[in-house]
Amino acid sequence: MSRQERLHVVDNPALQGVLLELRDRRTPRHRFRELLETAGLLLGYEAGRLLQTRVEEVETPLGARAAGARVADEELVIVAVLRAAVPMALGAARLYPRARLGFVAASRLEETGRMEGGRMIFDVDTPYWRLPRLTGRDVMIVDPMLATGSTLARIASRIAREEPRRIVAVTLIATRQGVERLLEAAPRAQVVAAAVDPELNEKGFIVPGLGDAGDRCFGE
Repeated sequence: MSRQERLHVVDNPALQGVLLELRDRRTPRHRFRELLETAGLLLGYEAGRLLQTRVEEVETPLGARAAGARVADEELVIVAVLRAAVPMALGAARLYPRARLGFVAASRLEETGRMEGGRMIFDVDTPYWRLPRLTGRDVMIVDPMLATGSTLARIASRIAREEPRRIVAVTLIATRQGVERLLEAAPRAQVVAAAVDPELNEKGFIVPGLGDAGDRCFGE
């Protein structure tokens, strides 16, 4: 599968409307959190096409048998990048209630920003990892922004060493550079995004982005 085929941009108007309101500087903090959770649910729904499924049969109230496919969420781990991704991860977990949750605290070290091979990159500090067993399971990594790819590339490369069945990165806004770095770090991963913005500013932030999503989520 080519890199282009591993990037899935969701153009559903329901999600695009959520993204538009998230980008709006007038959106208050409490509404911002609600929108992130809704975005996590909608992106998680789209990511379901890439996850392991199983066919099950149930008995209806009329005594008939009905069969259908569902996401095998008992074999899914949803990993939230702390802190901004927590509302999105909770939104996805509403769809997949049997999934296990994992958390990684990560911060980009802004003073390390530099150009290498025509790309802006940063060192990343990841002082906290709380993950269940990943081997043989699907892993959905959730983070609102995929800018330079420094953070998600580091997280995905470590997760890939645990030999999960598949890795799906779910993000609201990505850049081509960020997607490329992530897919280089985890060659079997796929990315689900609401938008791919072309530009990074001189500080390595997406233009236009979501501002400081962490502060807007948690009221700091």
